[in-house]
Amino acid sequence: MGGVFGEILPEPITILGCLKSNGHYVLLKGLRAQGGRSGLISFEIFWANECFISQKPLEFINFFKLSISLDGLQQWVRPGRIEFYDSLDKVKDEARKIKVNLDLNSSHAWQISWGLVEITHDFSGSVPGLHSEAVNIAMTSYLSYTPTIDTTCDEFLDWYRSVQDLLLILTNSNITLSWPRLLWRKGDEVIGVNYYFRRHAPTGALVKWHETLLPFARIQDTFGNMIETWLSKRKSLGPGISLYLGTRRNRPLYAEHRFVNLVWGLEALDRRVDSSRCDDLKLKEKIQGLTEFVEAREDLNRSDRKWLVSLLKSRGFERPLSERLYEMLKPVAIGIDDGALKAFTKACADMRNDLSHHGGEREPGGYSNFINDLVSRSEALSKLYLLLILSLLGISSEEIEFIIYRNPASFEFSEAFRQAGLLPERYY
Repeated sequence: MGGVFGEILPEPITILGCLKSNGHYVLLKGLRAQGGRSGLISFEIFWANECFISQKPLEFINFFKLSISLDGLQQWVRPGRIEFYDSLDKVKDEARKIKVNLDLNSSHAWQISWGLVEITHDFSGSVPGLHSEAVNIAMTSYLSYTPTIDTTCDEFLDWYRSVQDLLLILTNSNITLSWPRLLWRKGDEVIGVNYYFRRHAPTGALVKWHETLLPFARIQDTFGNMIETWLSKRKSLGPGISLYLGTRRNRPLYAEHRFVNLVWGLEALDRRVDSSRCDDLKLKEKIQGLTEFVEAREDLNRSDRKWLVSLLKSRGFERPLSERLYEMLKPVAIGIDDGALKAFTKACADMRNDLSHHGGEREPGGYSNFINDLVSRSEALSKLYLLLILSLLGISSEEIEFIIYRNPASFEFSEAFRQAGLLPERYY
């Protein structure tokens, strides 16, 4: 096949086969060689970018539905209620009895511009038999998406990854969703396909109720609109969202890298919402005068005049980074003194400039103190950035204030703000 020992293949390989263990059909796409052996028994090793497994022969082109188990997010979605009754303290002369009642919550559905989003709940486990000695029944939830028209696995994968990032924001947990299941039609028959793809190793993180920022019960009426807004913002704001998410995923970052990613992300966000231009009339008049002066200098060649004019316009009509950070973060810095916020954003802008133009601390010899300040400001900046993204999703100021000061996870916010000088030491 021309792929032995990692040889570059002239074109992608697709393999369709049947698994010996259970007879299920498997389709492997985007294969690349990873070595092998030639000899009496020759073999090759391949890695696949995508894998589809189904109980039926795979003849699909497009799919009509995506389903994701919300395993690991039970404490966020709360699929139902459990009532427990033990007769031990109530009836002394009778055999002890335990009664458990599992009551599923109602399902939810939201119609968005691109299709239907649903969260459904069901039981998992096994029904005990007559002679069973153990019970294994649990409640689970599923998130599904049915677009208005059948679509490709690539488009479903983009949706899956986007929603995974949204749930990271809402749960404040670095989760990895379960592998999705795709559905396709063959005539009147609906066929399910387990979909696997290349990704980083799952974090294994579970959502804990006391760390969750916005439990599903608090946003269930607007969750569909939130998904639609999130998908739209991801496209329109681009790096302003992705640079924040990059600091949250499971690959560790050095302190400097994390800090500049946060600042770069806020700068990108500011430019996309076009709030960075200066409205100072006197400054505009000064820039205009200097521009006319440069353009009138005949002793400068044309390229030099053009470069100077461009520099004046780009530097003169954009506000300083500290002011842009302040204006971006002010709406979500609820309960934080205005002067403290200005001092914080000024310090963040200075540290970013020191990293960019001085390679670190401005005065050599104070690297440890510089890093300590960087870490504390990064923590506070990350929390404010998270709140800003929630605000972009339509979360109200009242809800943001609740997250900062009254939520079970509010200690993380208040402590980060206190360490960075945004809240006074006497706050507690």
